[in-house]
Amino acid sequence: MSVMNATKRSKHSIGRLACLIPLVLVAATAVLQQTSAQTDNGWLNLTVIHTNDIHARMDPANNLGVACTEADIAQGNCYGGAARHKTLIQQLRKGKQNSLVLDGGDEFQGTLFYTYYKGNVTADVMNEIGYDLSTIGNHEWDDGPSVAARYWEKLKMPVVCANIDLSKNPELTHLVKPYHIFENLGVAVIGYITPLAGDISNSGPTVSFTDPIVAVQKYIDELQGKGIKRILALSHNGYAPDMELAAKTRGLDLIVGGHSHSYLGDPKNPLYQGPYPTVIKNLDGENTLIVQAYCWGRYIGNLDVSFNPEGKIVAWNGAPVQVENSIASDPALLQKVDGWRHEFQQWAGTVLGQAAGDFDLTNCRTRDCAIGNMISDATLQYVRNSNLASTTTTTATPSRNPKKPWADVAIINSGGIRAGISKGNFTVENAVTILPFGSVVLQTPMKGQELLTSLEAVAVGRRVDNGKTVTSFIQVSGMRFVYDPSQNATGKAIIKAEIQDKNKKWRKISPAKTYSVVTNDFMLNGGDNVFLKLNRTGTIQYVKHETILMDYVKKVKVIKPYVNGRIRNAATPALVARQDAGYEEKWFQGVPEHLKSIYPLGNEQLLEEYRRLQG
Repeated sequence: MSVMNATKRSKHSIGRLACLIPLVLVAATAVLQQTSAQTDNGWLNLTVIHTNDIHARMDPANNLGVACTEADIAQGNCYGGAARHKTLIQQLRKGKQNSLVLDGGDEFQGTLFYTYYKGNVTADVMNEIGYDLSTIGNHEWDDGPSVAARYWEKLKMPVVCANIDLSKNPELTHLVKPYHIFENLGVAVIGYITPLAGDISNSGPTVSFTDPIVAVQKYIDELQGKGIKRILALSHNGYAPDMELAAKTRGLDLIVGGHSHSYLGDPKNPLYQGPYPTVIKNLDGENTLIVQAYCWGRYIGNLDVSFNPEGKIVAWNGAPVQVENSIASDPALLQKVDGWRHEFQQWAGTVLGQAAGDFDLTNCRTRDCAIGNMISDATLQYVRNSNLASTTTTTATPSRNPKKPWADVAIINSGGIRAGISKGNFTVENAVTILPFGSVVLQTPMKGQELLTSLEAVAVGRRVDNGKTVTSFIQVSGMRFVYDPSQNATGKAIIKAEIQDKNKKWRKISPAKTYSVVTNDFMLNGGDNVFLKLNRTGTIQYVKHETILMDYVKKVKVIKPYVNGRIRNAATPALVARQDAGYEEKWFQGVPEHLKSIYPLGNEQLLEEYRRLQG
């Protein structure tokens, strides 16, 4: 991608910049070449190789994040895999005097490898590949702090996170540090995680998270006080929040990111979200570079940077590298992965039915999507067809009514759907990869007003009653609604919301009426802040969500993707009207132009959108 001399730059028009690009490329390349052997006089060339959000994809996966079929392999639609990663990372490090291999978190969760081994295999793979440093993702907490601790204890590299308070959990305090100094390079790396991790994980009451901007600046100052000039950050906070942190701190050279699954690189790539690197001006008007490498191990980031004696990056060159079929697998690691898989392969490969087409995740976090419709419909249908004898009531709120109530609506969090479905065989492994968290389906009574308040919160990304950010969109069955996300905290974001009655007639949601809502235990306990965590009565417990999905596919035999507009976003006219009324957009210096067109109301809208999709 681009190589730029960033020492001094004046403002130019786009036309003049286009003319200057060849000269800038030559100048920056010259700096990189000239300083290749000058680390002894304050210059340093460093190669940063990075991954993020692999989500336990030890095997290669297709573009929907599920295990490759023979057709995927034949068509070249098969990416990543731990054994290929080892080969490619070794190739990228070869001939480089100074290199670091970093991971931006969320190595956990997403496939049967994690379900079976609870992170042990992940730790073995990271050690085998030779990572130098990792930060913490929200999914590292999926099975609680004790599982996270066992995982970190097995790692042969440091784990860094600056904006986490572990004082109430002594088991973890010695395993996580705010930063790590690579003494031989004179480089420090500070870690940080989304401050919303507590809302989207099972970190529990002994772990809390703070504002990363404040924490990172604190440790930048501390490191500079120790004489460290070259300071990097390793983030699991998302692309837009990383831009915000870059703009609101000083002294940070590079952020290696994760969490938002952002592909930064070739603008012609359909996955494109921004340039690699994205360059944001900090509080001192100096450059902070930001990189990220999508998810599922499909890409490995590769950035060469050149530090001057003052510790500033003055030249860079790099691009994410796609991990394709053509990259050979490391034989020893491949043998280990195949051995691990063999233990569950017979069960995992059980064919439950057929998918008549692809189900992707593209629109699941803004409107109804094919996989969200199918899972929510399957969930509602399962509960409606279950008898009370096959269910249990929660111990805290036992039901005394021997007759199971009619289920009005199913609501599931889009963030709980972790992969798509490819056309062809649908297996047990597909089901567990799509719904990997082991969430239990519940049925509970809920007033119409609570439903409407929750829909408002989902629409604008924030609850008005407690101010908490809603960190996932939703998928629904038995309900339809139209929303306008531009109506922040006005109470007017839900334009229309209806529930289908037993006679299949659509009825407006009545605030005073009690409805029977089907959801999962994570959401009903306050996860993603869609619902409030309340002491509810009359709650009925069913089975795990992936079991319902498996039963549904076995029953219908063929699943077909469908979208029927049950959730519609009507924001565009309102946004235009708001702009016409004189709303002044504000942007961090360096935000990519295409993002300005997608989020016309400026940083506020951009950050809200990324934060509300955290789940």
